[in-house]
Amino acid sequence: MRLASMDIGTNSVKLLVADVENQQIKNVLLELMDITRLGEGIDRNHELLPEAMDRTLYAISDFQNRAKQLGAENTVAIATSAMRDAKNRDVFIQKVMEKTGLNLQIVSGDEEAELVFTGVCSDIELQSKKLILVDVGGGSTEFIFGQNGNIEDRFSINVGCVRLTEEFIHSDPVDPADLQKIIQHVIAMLYVRLANTPTEEYDLIGIGGTITTAALVHQNMEGSTLNDIHGYVMQKNQIFRLLTNLRRMTLEERRKVPGLSPQRADVIVAGIATFSTIMEILKTQEIVVNTKGLRYGAILKNLSF
Repeated sequence: MRLASMDIGTNSVKLLVADVENQQIKNVLLELMDITRLGEGIDRNHELLPEAMDRTLYAISDFQNRAKQLGAENTVAIATSAMRDAKNRDVFIQKVMEKTGLNLQIVSGDEEAELVFTGVCSDIELQSKKLILVDVGGGSTEFIFGQNGNIEDRFSINVGCVRLTEEFIHSDPVDPADLQKIIQHVIAMLYVRLANTPTEEYDLIGIGGTITTAALVHQNMEGSTLNDIHGYVMQKNQIFRLLTNLRRMTLEERRKVPGLSPQRADVIVAGIATFSTIMEILKTQEIVVNTKGLRYGAILKNLSF
């Protein structure tokens, strides 16, 4: 069966088209991402901006057409943090239905975590390990703890690279004081939840655009695909050095960095600072990049809501 899934997040829209047999992804035909910033300004009035909806609707429509051209029998469209918070989410849901025929589904933080975990564990070698999955998105960060393919614990917090950037970063280059405020905020939100985690028993897995971008930039990989950095291991000191270097650059300089999408250049410092702080709290030295997140989980569960 050929299926498609879309992950409509606070910062980006991601598409996966794949063949599925016996609850396993046998062949990936297409993966695409478009940064549309649906959650722009969501913390100010808890409403989606008209221009943000228009950008995102265009991407969803384009992706749906591409999926149909490849013969996808069904497309599952999942919306996350920004849509959970938006008072006018029904307006956007209606726009998506009218434009594309897709029934856009808003998942809770727990449901999002479950889909992410299912997607990551599509890698057979991870199904027998104890895992901590961290997905730093635009509006929220998901944590999933599991082993042997089963979730033990999960939680979601409203900390993401777009939210943090809008709240704390007010200078270009990023002022060290603003960066410190981000770090202190992440510590305040997470220290009690994570400080006593026995990390020596777990593999730390990073998911989402922030960590994949960090890996691409670290390797100076321009025009590379997700397959090129799937399974890539980054050390804590490498992430910290990358954070320091990007913090010192102007926004225009960051937009020219190989491997860093110009559309992500304004939020990347906050995103990498979040990962760096999480690793510091967990006292872990390395993180493994995984590119199979929510959209993989949605396809594997064949969610036809």
